[in-house]
Amino acid sequence: MGGPAVTVPIAGLPGWSEAEAEALLSGVARHLDPRVLERPAQAPWLRTIGPALARRGRSHTETVADAFTVWRLPETGLLTAYYEPVIAASRHRTGPFQTPIYRRPQDLVRVPARAGLPGDGTWARRAGDGRLEPYPDRAAIRGGALAGRGLELAYVADPVDAFFAQVQGSARLSLTDGGEMRIGYHGKTGHPYTAIGRVLIDRGWLPEGGATMQSIRAVLAANPGIVDETLNANRSFVFFRERPLGDPALGPVAAGGVPLVPRRSLAVDRTRIGLGTPIYVETDLPDIGSFAAATIAEDAGSAIVGPARGDLFIGTGDAAGDIAGRVKAAATWTMFLPRGIAP
Repeated sequence: MGGPAVTVPIAGLPGWSEAEAEALLSGVARHLDPRVLERPAQAPWLRTIGPALARRGRSHTETVADAFTVWRLPETGLLTAYYEPVIAASRHRTGPFQTPIYRRPQDLVRVPARAGLPGDGTWARRAGDGRLEPYPDRAAIRGGALAGRGLELAYVADPVDAFFAQVQGSARLSLTDGGEMRIGYHGKTGHPYTAIGRVLIDRGWLPEGGATMQSIRAVLAANPGIVDETLNANRSFVFFRERPLGDPALGPVAAGGVPLVPRRSLAVDRTRIGLGTPIYVETDLPDIGSFAAATIAEDAGSAIVGPARGDLFIGTGDAAGDIAGRVKAAATWTMFLPRGIAP
């Protein structure tokens, strides 16, 4: 991971308590389900940690201390946050509901190598003759490249809402027929991701350092004439699939194969950190203040790169979104690994 991590005593972790120990143990236990263990990028040690966790100590903290070594990472980390938006939607194109939410097309395939493709080179269109070619980008798709193929899961009224659902990777749709639909990430076009906050800064619409979800939305709402060009500057386009609604207190099922837990689930760089790994995060959050909590690596994202980089799941709905959109903070990272394993 780069740089020497050092071991620290659990008692020295700010804010550590029996509640944190219990949250850590229950979080790891969710990843011991055999169906979850079969998913990619799970931490390999999850397959052998069970007996150590079964030897319960006199307290949750003692159980954690017996099973894990606590490693403080030397880098100051960067924490951002995400949430699950709730968006009004219709199953059919009607009235104000004109912006489609698309399911993944059959000709969009994941490829193991770049194969000369632009962007991240992991997604491509398979043509009728078997050739791989770049998939239409956001501008082309918004211009109708997928129209008439029956790929629409639902329609929303605001293209900016659709855009941020893609950024978050999930959403709950509050349907006009009274029902609900939960949608989750199911692939992308493979084009480079461009942060539209950076685009608005470079074009003079926002001050340097002033890009938050709230400020981006405010600029676009006040200047509808720049919405299309701004959204299309991010060529990457995300597709969804319908997911079970599940427990309303939990978030969507993410890359780790388990439902996200508000303020306990962390998206990480899964090439550096195995999913299911406990990470104690110390930082400050808007409207919350000092935050020190045992989180579990349970999701991933293309913008999450490096061992000390994370994206904290805040929850579902507008209140969670108000916090998540303003989180960009330095953080201290402490990783729990089974005894005998070093970062």
